[in-house]
Amino acid sequence: MIGIVWRTHRRGVLVWISALAASMIATAAALAELYDTPAEIHTYAEAVTSGGALVAINGRVEGVDSLGGMIQDEFGFLASFLLPLLGISLIAGSTRREEESGRLETILGGRIARHQPVLAALTVATAAILTASVLFAAGLTVVGVPAPGAILYSGALGALAFVFAGCAALVAQLVLHGRGVYMWSLLALVAAYVLRGVGDVTGSWVSWLSPLGWAEKTAPFGDQRWWVLAVPVVAGMLAAGAAVWLAARRDVGSALLRGRAGPPRANGLLRRPLGFACWVHRPPTVGWLAGGILLTLLMGSLAQQFLDAVAGNAALGDAMGIGGARPLDGFIATTHLYLAVIGAGYVVQAIGTLRTEEVEGRLETQLAGTVSRRRWLTAHIVVVTAGLALIMTGSSAVLALSTAWSVADTDHIGTVMRAGLDYLPAELVFAGLALAVFGLWPRSFRSAWAAYAAATFVALLGPGLKLAPWLLDLTPTTHVGNPPLAAADTGNLAALGIVAVGLVLLGCVAFDRRDVPHP
Repeated sequence: MIGIVWRTHRRGVLVWISALAASMIATAAALAELYDTPAEIHTYAEAVTSGGALVAINGRVEGVDSLGGMIQDEFGFLASFLLPLLGISLIAGSTRREEESGRLETILGGRIARHQPVLAALTVATAAILTASVLFAAGLTVVGVPAPGAILYSGALGALAFVFAGCAALVAQLVLHGRGVYMWSLLALVAAYVLRGVGDVTGSWVSWLSPLGWAEKTAPFGDQRWWVLAVPVVAGMLAAGAAVWLAARRDVGSALLRGRAGPPRANGLLRRPLGFACWVHRPPTVGWLAGGILLTLLMGSLAQQFLDAVAGNAALGDAMGIGGARPLDGFIATTHLYLAVIGAGYVVQAIGTLRTEEVEGRLETQLAGTVSRRRWLTAHIVVVTAGLALIMTGSSAVLALSTAWSVADTDHIGTVMRAGLDYLPAELVFAGLALAVFGLWPRSFRSAWAAYAAATFVALLGPGLKLAPWLLDLTPTTHVGNPPLAAADTGNLAALGIVAVGLVLLGCVAFDRRDVPHP
C-alpha cells in the first residue's frame, strides 16, 4: 500500500517538498544576506517587538534578536498555513478522494485490510514531512543558524504538519467527500491561528490550546524546550490512531457524519448550467470569503495599534514598507496584498474544481446531453468571476469598516474599497492561467498551483528580501502598484486585463478541441 500511495501521489509529494524547502531556504538565505551584522539584527528585533499587533500575526518569537529568531518571525505567518496545508493536502488526496473515486473499494477487494490504506497514507505523509524538515534544517545551518536551533525549529514545523495530517486523516473518516476534509481541517487551522493570536497578545495560557502555539513554545532560538515537541507528536499520533481504528470498522464509502438528504427533485435553476455551476462553487466561495473576512477583520481591528507602533518606532514602518507620512495607507496596502493572494488562491482552486468534475466522470455525463462545452465552461467562468468579485468586495468592505472603527476615521472607506478592486485584473490573470492549463494540459494542473505558490512567495516576501526587479515583475500583483499608498497604474491594469482575457480565450479554445475526459 505504501508503494501504491507513493506511485499515485509522488508528483504532488515532490512538488510540496520542493516548494516548501526552496521557499524556506531562500527566505533564510536572503535574510542572512540582508541582515549580516548583529547591529542590523538588533535593529530589526526592536522594530518588530513594538506593540502587540505584529505578535497577533506572526506570533511571539523568543530570541528574535538572533538570525534564527528573525527568520522565524519573517516566516511565521506563511509557516502557520503552509506546513499544516502540507499535512492536510497529502492526506486528503490519498484517503477520501481515493474512496470517492471507487479505487479504494477495488483495492480492498483483494487481501488488503481496511486500515492499511489510511496507515500507508499517513506513513508517506510523515516521510514527506520529515524530508522537508531535514532539508530546512540543513538549509538553516548552511546560512549560519546554529545547528541545535535549526534542528529544533525544523522539528517543530514538522510536528505541526504531522498534527494536521493526523487531523485530516481523522476527518476523512467522519465526512463523506474530499472537499469536507479540506473544509473542516482548514476550519481547525483557522481556529488554531486565532487561539494562538489571542494567547500571544494576552500573554495567557490560551496559546497552549493551539498546535501553532505548541510550535512556538519550543522556543528554538530562545530558551530551547525540546520536551514541547512531544505535545504535537502525541496529539498527531492520537488523531492518526483514531483514524486507523475507525477505518478498520466503518463501511467503505460511508461516513460517520452524513449530510441530510437533498431534495427529491432539482429546481429549475439547478437544472441549468449556470445554476449548477453556482451549486458546485458555493462551498469553496463561502470558505474563501470567510477567510478573507477573518483576515481583514483582524487586520482592520489592529490598525490603530500598528499606527501607534510606527509612531514610536520609525524602523518598524521602514521594515514593513508602511513608513513615511501616510502609514495608514501603507498598512491598508499591505493588507490588500494579502487579500489579493486569497483571491488568487480562490480562482485557482475554483478552476481546479472543473478538472475534478472531469476526472470523476461527472463532466462527461453533463456534456452527453444538450449542454455544449462552451455553454458549460462559460457558466463556470461567470460564476467564478462573480465569486471573486464577492470575495474581494465583501472582504474590502470589512477591512474598510473595521479600520474606520479602529482609527475612528471614516474618510478612508472609499479608498479602501477602490484599492481592493484594483487587484481584480491581477487575480483574473491567475484565473486565466489556471484555465489555460485546464484546457491545454489538464493532467498537469498542479503546475497552476506551483505558479500560484511561487507568485505568492515573491509578492509577500520579495520586496522585503530585496529580490531582483525582474523576479518581482513575474508576479501579476507587482504591476498593480501599491494602492492606496501609491495609485494603481491604469495602463498596467488594462494590460493585466488583456492578458487575463487572452489566457481565458486560450483555455476555452483548447478545451473545445481536446478530448473529454483527457487521457
